[in-house]
Amino acid sequence: MTEQFDDVFDYVVVGGGSAGAAVAARLSEDPDVTVCLLEAGPSDVGDKAILELNRWMGLLESGYDWDYLIEPQEKGNSFMRHARARVLGGCSSHNSCIAFWAPAEDLDEWESMGATGWGAKDIFPLYKRLETNDGPGDHHGRSGPVTLRSVPPKDPSGVALLQACEQAGIPITEFNSGKTVTHGANWFQINAREDGTRSSSSVSYLHPIMGKRQNLEVRTDARAKKVSFDGKRATGVEVLAPDLIHTRRIGARREVVLSTGAIDTPKLLMLSGIGPAEHLREFGVEVLVDSPGVGSNLQDHPEGVIGWDAKQPMVSDSTQWWEIGIFTTTEPGLDRPDLMFHYGSVPFDMHTARQGYPTTENGFCLTPNVTRSRSIGTVRLRSRDYRDKPAVDPRYFTDEHDMRVMTEGIKLARRIVSQDAMREWAGAELHPGPDVVTDDEIADYIRKTHNTVYHPAASVPMGADDDPNAPLDARLRVKGVQGLRVADASAMPFLVAVNPNITTMAIGEKCSDMLKEDNA
Repeated sequence: MTEQFDDVFDYVVVGGGSAGAAVAARLSEDPDVTVCLLEAGPSDVGDKAILELNRWMGLLESGYDWDYLIEPQEKGNSFMRHARARVLGGCSSHNSCIAFWAPAEDLDEWESMGATGWGAKDIFPLYKRLETNDGPGDHHGRSGPVTLRSVPPKDPSGVALLQACEQAGIPITEFNSGKTVTHGANWFQINAREDGTRSSSSVSYLHPIMGKRQNLEVRTDARAKKVSFDGKRATGVEVLAPDLIHTRRIGARREVVLSTGAIDTPKLLMLSGIGPAEHLREFGVEVLVDSPGVGSNLQDHPEGVIGWDAKQPMVSDSTQWWEIGIFTTTEPGLDRPDLMFHYGSVPFDMHTARQGYPTTENGFCLTPNVTRSRSIGTVRLRSRDYRDKPAVDPRYFTDEHDMRVMTEGIKLARRIVSQDAMREWAGAELHPGPDVVTDDEIADYIRKTHNTVYHPAASVPMGADDDPNAPLDARLRVKGVQGLRVADASAMPFLVAVNPNITTMAIGEKCSDMLKEDNA
């Protein structure tokens, strides 16, 4: 192997994001194991634009963003795009830092679908292991690498909003208590330090050890082109060299781990010959494994928006400007919420202004999102050239369930903000505006203006060994080959009902455990 590769390590982890950083850090705890972590983007060390959490909205469509346009949407907003981070720490360095334990019911359902070992009894201890949490309860971790803390109630409009929730019959409920919140509201927990530095996977897992562990090499600005194979065994990764012309070949004695996210992981697998055979042949990619489930189960949390002008000056400082969550159900008998809101203490007119709706520089909004969207999308190659962005088609609102839930969300948002507690804050409703009343009118507005919570997932799902639509087994191994695993949000059997970043870190934790066990 040493003759055909420029460098050789025991493990090569592709993608230094939410899960990949955790995998590399945990594997390199063993001084007898060598690990190379490859990140396509730059380092975040010393970069205030990344590290200061309250600046996160400026990262959207920036140079740190792969900025994936979506395919034209039959029933959704075709202007929408998926922000995917091009920086160490991945989307934990790029999105906001809302920190949730996934509902136990979601994790147990994963296990019932064939993801053995991924139930709540298995994953809750990993949350505890990874966190240092200021919340109450013996179930929380106090010494993990990732700082989780509760947002302080410093936003008076937010304080009033929570009072309005109670007046509307939505109680204040503790988050991350170990019990699923189906109907309740509160300040978020966030993965951020007291000084405002985001506790991303890079800050938490990598910064303390970079340059200190001789067995860990973190290479930034190292873009993967494809996985190398010897027959059906993954032997390494081809990476664009720093001169941006040549290819460097990084070998893996034991295993390669793909952690490039729910859009780039299926792309990289397909470029490497693993995916729907007919699709690969269409672009002249030699088929190594016909795996129809690669890129065929894309899921997301679609997000609507309703915004108001504020009667009083809004806060001028914030942990991250999005600090409150509201959960509820839109039909009886659900054991998990099907509707979630984020409250923003800022205007959010990214998609409303272009449609002609009025805006403001002093306002607030609620963003209803569908926690278990039934609209399933795809990630496909646009060509066999690794430099081409993939074709991302979320197929928003192709299942009527999603529009029904979000329409109820707009109506509930109005009901909350009409309560007495918000009387001194809520000025004119700017978008969609008071003239948009019927379900059809609301749905038309949503289709034109909706966004995403930037939570693509489940595009390379794990499942039972005999499930032909699950490209991964329950140990995250890519079926049909040896020495290759996936550890990121693409591996989820379905997207969890809450913000998924902490769960993605837990996937990295569990992957490292399984690698240690299987290579002992």
